[in-house]
Amino acid sequence: MGTQGGINATHLLLLRENSRPAWMLMPGNLYDSKPPQLGRPKVWVPTHSRPLEDALLLFAVMGAKVAEVRAVLGEFEKSSSRTRLDLDSRFPKGLPRQVYVASQRHLQGWHVIASIGDYSFAKKDLASLKKYKGLDIEIRRTSSIHHGTYDDLH
Repeated sequence: MGTQGGINATHLLLLRENSRPAWMLMPGNLYDSKPPQLGRPKVWVPTHSRPLEDALLLFAVMGAKVAEVRAVLGEFEKSSSRTRLDLDSRFPKGLPRQVYVASQRHLQGWHVIASIGDYSFAKKDLASLKKYKGLDIEIRRTSSIHHGTYDDLH
Protein backbone atom coordinates (compact mmCIF):
# COMPACT_ATOMS: atom_id res chain seq x y z
CA MET A 1 0.00 0.00 0.00
CA GLY A 2 1.18 3.50 -0.72
CA THR A 3 1.40 6.30 1.79
CA GLN A 4 -1.99 7.69 0.77
CA GLY A 5 -3.89 4.41 0.66
CA GLY A 6 -2.94 3.58 -2.92
CA ILE A 7 -1.42 0.40 -4.25
CA ASN A 8 2.36 0.27 -4.44
CA ALA A 9 2.89 -2.95 -6.33
CA THR A 10 6.26 -4.70 -6.26
CA HIS A 11 5.45 -6.46 -9.53
CA LEU A 12 2.90 -6.20 -12.33
CA LEU A 13 1.60 -9.21 -14.20
CA LEU A 14 -0.29 -8.52 -17.41
CA LEU A 15 -2.09 -11.13 -19.47
CA ARG A 16 -1.86 -10.40 -23.16
CA GLU A 17 -4.78 -12.14 -24.75
CA ASN A 18 -4.06 -12.08 -28.43
CA SER A 19 -4.21 -15.22 -30.57
CA ARG A 20 -2.08 -16.86 -27.89
CA PRO A 21 -2.30 -15.74 -24.23
CA ALA A 22 0.95 -14.78 -22.53
CA TRP A 23 1.74 -13.47 -19.03
CA MET A 24 4.25 -10.62 -18.79
CA LEU A 25 5.95 -9.99 -15.43
CA MET A 26 7.40 -6.53 -14.93
CA PRO A 27 8.70 -4.66 -11.88
CA GLY A 28 6.26 -2.41 -10.05
CA ASN A 29 7.08 0.53 -7.75
CA LEU A 30 7.45 2.78 -10.77
CA TYR A 31 6.93 5.91 -8.66
CA ASP A 32 9.45 5.16 -5.91
CA SER A 33 12.29 7.61 -5.36
CA LYS A 34 14.51 5.08 -7.12
CA PRO A 35 12.31 3.34 -9.71
CA PRO A 36 13.28 -0.16 -10.87
CA GLN A 37 15.28 -0.68 -14.01
CA LEU A 38 12.90 -1.69 -16.77
CA GLY A 39 14.36 -4.49 -18.82
CA ARG A 40 12.69 -7.03 -21.01
CA PRO A 41 9.66 -8.47 -19.28
CA LYS A 42 9.53 -12.12 -18.32
CA VAL A 43 6.98 -13.77 -20.61
CA TRP A 44 5.33 -17.12 -20.05
CA VAL A 45 2.63 -18.70 -22.19
CA PRO A 46 0.29 -20.32 -19.64
CA THR A 47 -1.08 -23.81 -19.80
CA HIS A 48 -4.61 -24.03 -21.10
CA SER A 49 -6.00 -25.49 -17.88
CA ARG A 50 -4.37 -23.28 -15.21
CA PRO A 51 -3.67 -19.75 -16.48
CA LEU A 52 -4.00 -18.01 -13.09
CA GLU A 53 -1.95 -20.60 -11.25
CA ASP A 54 0.69 -20.21 -13.97
CA ALA A 55 0.74 -16.46 -13.28
CA LEU A 56 1.32 -17.08 -9.57
CA LEU A 57 4.02 -19.59 -10.46
CA LEU A 58 5.71 -17.05 -12.74
CA PHE A 59 5.66 -14.54 -9.88
CA ALA A 60 7.00 -17.10 -7.37
CA VAL A 61 9.85 -18.14 -9.69
CA MET A 62 10.83 -14.89 -11.40
CA GLY A 63 9.41 -12.14 -9.17
CA ALA A 64 9.58 -13.22 -5.52
CA LYS A 65 12.28 -15.78 -6.39
CA VAL A 66 11.06 -18.33 -3.86
CA ALA A 67 13.88 -20.87 -3.66
CA GLU A 68 11.64 -23.83 -2.82
CA VAL A 69 9.35 -23.23 -5.80
CA ARG A 70 12.27 -22.65 -8.13
CA ALA A 71 13.82 -25.95 -7.02
CA VAL A 72 10.65 -27.97 -7.65
CA LEU A 73 10.13 -26.38 -11.06
CA GLY A 74 13.79 -27.06 -11.85
CA GLU A 75 13.18 -30.79 -11.42
CA PHE A 76 10.87 -30.71 -14.47
CA GLU A 77 11.93 -27.65 -16.47
CA LYS A 78 15.65 -27.66 -17.30
CA SER A 79 16.15 -24.56 -19.47
CA SER A 80 18.95 -22.23 -18.42
CA SER A 81 16.79 -19.12 -18.75
CA ARG A 82 13.17 -18.84 -17.76
CA THR A 83 12.71 -15.33 -19.11
CA ARG A 84 10.64 -16.63 -22.00
CA LEU A 85 8.88 -19.91 -21.39
CA ASP A 86 6.04 -21.59 -23.23
CA LEU A 87 4.45 -23.78 -20.56
CA ASP A 88 1.67 -24.80 -22.91
CA SER A 89 3.97 -26.39 -25.50
CA ARG A 90 6.60 -27.65 -23.04
CA PHE A 91 3.99 -29.33 -20.83
CA PRO A 92 1.10 -30.26 -23.17
CA LYS A 93 -0.60 -32.27 -20.41
CA GLY A 94 -0.02 -29.50 -17.85
CA LEU A 95 2.73 -28.94 -15.33
CA PRO A 96 3.26 -31.68 -12.76
CA ARG A 97 1.05 -31.25 -9.70
CA GLN A 98 4.12 -30.96 -7.42
CA VAL A 99 5.03 -27.62 -9.00
CA TYR A 100 1.67 -26.06 -8.17
CA VAL A 101 1.67 -27.58 -4.67
CA ALA A 102 5.08 -26.00 -4.02
CA SER A 103 3.75 -22.65 -5.19
CA GLN A 104 0.66 -23.00 -2.98
CA ARG A 105 2.79 -23.92 0.04
CA HIS A 106 5.62 -21.39 -0.28
CA LEU A 107 3.99 -18.34 -1.84
CA GLN A 108 2.73 -16.91 1.43
CA GLY A 109 2.45 -13.46 2.94
CA TRP A 110 1.96 -11.65 -0.38
CA HIS A 111 -1.04 -9.51 -1.25
CA VAL A 112 -2.24 -10.14 -4.79
CA ILE A 113 -4.84 -8.10 -6.63
CA ALA A 114 -6.27 -9.67 -9.77
CA SER A 115 -8.39 -7.60 -12.15
CA ILE A 116 -10.16 -9.99 -14.47
CA GLY A 117 -12.47 -9.04 -17.32
CA ASP A 118 -15.69 -10.80 -18.22
CA TYR A 119 -14.17 -12.47 -21.27
CA SER A 120 -10.68 -13.08 -19.96
CA PHE A 121 -8.94 -16.40 -20.45
CA ALA A 122 -7.87 -16.17 -16.79
CA LYS A 123 -11.48 -16.18 -15.55
CA LYS A 124 -11.76 -19.93 -16.06
CA ASP A 125 -9.18 -20.57 -13.33
CA LEU A 126 -10.62 -18.47 -10.47
CA ALA A 127 -11.67 -21.43 -8.31
CA SER A 128 -8.07 -22.67 -8.14
CA LEU A 129 -7.08 -19.63 -6.07
CA LYS A 130 -8.81 -21.13 -3.02
CA LYS A 131 -5.84 -23.51 -2.71
CA TYR A 132 -3.47 -20.64 -1.83
CA LYS A 133 -4.17 -20.43 1.92
CA GLY A 134 -1.27 -18.16 2.93
CA LEU A 135 -1.78 -15.73 0.06
CA ASP A 136 -4.01 -12.67 0.43
CA ILE A 137 -5.85 -12.57 -2.91
CA GLU A 138 -8.28 -9.83 -3.88
CA ILE A 139 -10.33 -10.41 -7.04
CA ARG A 140 -11.65 -7.40 -8.92
CA ARG A 141 -14.03 -8.06 -11.76
CA THR A 142 -13.96 -5.65 -14.66
CA SER A 143 -16.53 -5.24 -17.40
CA SER A 144 -16.23 -4.13 -20.97
CA ILE A 145 -18.58 -1.84 -22.82
CA HIS A 146 -19.24 -3.39 -26.20
CA HIS A 147 -22.07 -1.24 -27.54
CA GLY A 148 -22.62 2.48 -27.56
CA THR A 149 -20.27 5.35 -27.06
CA TYR A 150 -18.77 7.22 -24.15
CA ASP A 151 -21.58 9.80 -24.39
CA ASP A 152 -24.16 7.04 -23.79
CA LEU A 153 -22.76 6.58 -20.27
CA HIS A 154 -23.67 10.09 -19.10
